[in-house]
Amino acid sequence: MLRRMQTFRWFDPVDSDKHFWHRYSGFYRDQLSRLGAVRRVVEFGVLGGASIRWLRALYPAAEIIGIDRAAPEPGWPRDGGIRYLTADQADEAALVGALDAAGPPFDLLIEDGSHLPAHQARCLVLGLPRLRPGGLYLAEDLHTALPSHPLASPAPGALHLLLAIERARALGRLLDPAERAALTAPGGFGPAELAALEARIATVTLHRRAELPLACWSCGGTAFDPVRLRCACGAGSGQEGADSLTAAARAV
Repeated sequence: MLRRMQTFRWFDPVDSDKHFWHRYSGFYRDQLSRLGAVRRVVEFGVLGGASIRWLRALYPAAEIIGIDRAAPEPGWPRDGGIRYLTADQADEAALVGALDAAGPPFDLLIEDGSHLPAHQARCLVLGLPRLRPGGLYLAEDLHTALPSHPLASPAPGALHLLLAIERARALGRLLDPAERAALTAPGGFGPAELAALEARIATVTLHRRAELPLACWSCGGTAFDPVRLRCACGAGSGQEGADSLTAAARAV
């Protein structure tokens, strides 16, 4: 008897900045449609809970765990399959405790926390090895590590590592000694951490928004000037600098 294939039903994250500002929807639709069965999802960074609502619509039978430095708020979505854990990304011991409490292995982990490059690097080191084979790690807002961004740091971060691995994969090789030395520079990844990540990452796919936002991150308005590339409130559209860069790393 043939087993009925599970159909992936896509829902846009309409209330989340993943949709209206970053325009990640098409990229995520493609990445998530190839993920297979999803039983456990973790997202760093809950904020108002819009992403948790989106994940619940996508995966109605999955356990969804939101990790945030803030205590759970009354407005966050709740049902029998949603849990919240409290951990600050600056506290490595707390991160380890939260990830262990979430109950790996995970099918999908989304890092959308503080956006600080050092925190992005720690979450990658600690989170990606807890994925099941074929699982997906989505690292959002990696543009904060670009030199033009005010949060950028000279230390190697998650963006630098993922860019290097993607390039090496495209060239059909492993990281070379010079790349390893750059990524393990002071403040970067330990040699064992780097080796573990390279061994667990099958593919890296990156996406950077080129379109205008659907709504403004600042005022929520939709009146964008297509020539000045600004919202009517004066906020920029993101085309003028580092903005809206995400990566999908699929685990071996």
